[in-house]
Amino acid sequence: MCLGDFNMILRSSEKSNQNINRTMMTKFQNFVDDHELKELYMHGRKFTWSNERNTPTLTKIDRMLVSVEWELAFPDYLMQELSTSASDHAPLHLSTSNTYGAKRRFRFELYWTKLEGFEEAIREAWVYSNDIFFPFKRLDALFRNTASYLQAWGQRKTANIKILMKIANWLIARLDRAQERRPLTLLEIWLRRTLKLSLLGLASLERTIDRQRSRIHWLREGDANTKL
Repeated sequence: MCLGDFNMILRSSEKSNQNINRTMMTKFQNFVDDHELKELYMHGRKFTWSNERNTPTLTKIDRMLVSVEWELAFPDYLMQELSTSASDHAPLHLSTSNTYGAKRRFRFELYWTKLEGFEEAIREAWVYSNDIFFPFKRLDALFRNTASYLQAWGQRKTANIKILMKIANWLIARLDRAQERRPLTLLEIWLRRTLKLSLLGLASLERTIDRQRSRIHWLREGDANTKL
């Protein structure tokens, strides 16, 4: 179903400015909900139409809505936009039998709870759009937003563990050598003590990560000495 000619949007985020007919948007939302339709995910772009001015207005007014039965019948669908070569609309291409790899599942890392700022990250991620009115859709949005935020947050927090450990070891070694030639200042003593404590924490975190991931790998591959 293509609704481009009706110039309707489902959410305020589907238009690049706030010049929105909210009455029509709400009616469209009610229509979709009343008929139990689901919008197919579009890969690659956020908007499908442009007025092509120097400062363009961008909207998503082309979409495909399907029933639950259709999605169950075609679970491997892939919808993508095509080039706007002959129109101001982006044509939609739908394939119902794709063999692309499955999307990586979200996996909660236990060590995240030990990282500084974990609770603040949860509070920042636990949000949903005000355009979502139904409780179950709100809950779904909350879980999806939190999963995506935590994955990015966890990568930022732990990606440089080895680099931080090398820097800490290098600084401690420099201070150790300096101590052989002269007494360390109070600031240098504090710095070396702080670096050692930080190094212990980083090493413990690294062991926790390696231990958890080795268990996951073992569960995935199986134990060669058993019938698992």
